[in-house]
Amino acid sequence: MSGDRRRGTIWSVLEEAKRNGGSVEDALNTLMYAESPIFAKAGFRVVKLGDGYAEISFPMSEEIRRRGGMVHGGIIMYVLDSVCGLAVISRNQGVDQFTVELKVNFLEQLHKPPFKAVGRIIRMGGRLAVAEGEVADADGRVCAKALGTWYIVKENTKEHG
Repeated sequence: MSGDRRRGTIWSVLEEAKRNGGSVEDALNTLMYAESPIFAKAGFRVVKLGDGYAEISFPMSEEIRRRGGMVHGGIIMYVLDSVCGLAVISRNQGVDQFTVELKVNFLEQLHKPPFKAVGRIIRMGGRLAVAEGEVADADGRVCAKALGTWYIVKENTKEHG
C-alpha cells in the first residue's frame, strides 16, 4: 500500500500478492520460511488466510516429535501462536503486533498426522486483539485449544522497528 503507514514486510508481501493476483498463502509461506527457521523446520504451511481466520497444516517429523511419538508441546504452542497471530494480521491496521498472552490447554496427545491448526479472532479492538485457536489430528480430534491476546502497534518507532 503506497502512502500507507504500514511498512512491515508481511503486509508488503500480502499486498503485492493481492495486486499481482497471486496466492496470498504462497507469498506468506515464502516469507515465513525465509524469516522463521522454526516455521520451516517444523514443516508448517499456511493453507488459508482470510478475514480474521488462518489455517496451518503440518506433518509429523523427527524435528517436532518428542519421546512417546507425539508432537512436542512447545511446537503445539508455537503453531497456535503463529496461526492466531496470522488471524490477527489479517485485520491488523497497524504496523506490527506482539503476543501479550497465550494460554494453551493440551487435551490429547497429538500423534496422528497430518495436523491442522486454526486461528480465529474473537475480538478486535484498537490496541488489543483476542484470538482463539485449536490443533486437530488427522481424524479431526481437537488435541489443544488456545486463547491469546495480541498488542497492535500503531506506528513505527525506534522500539518497534
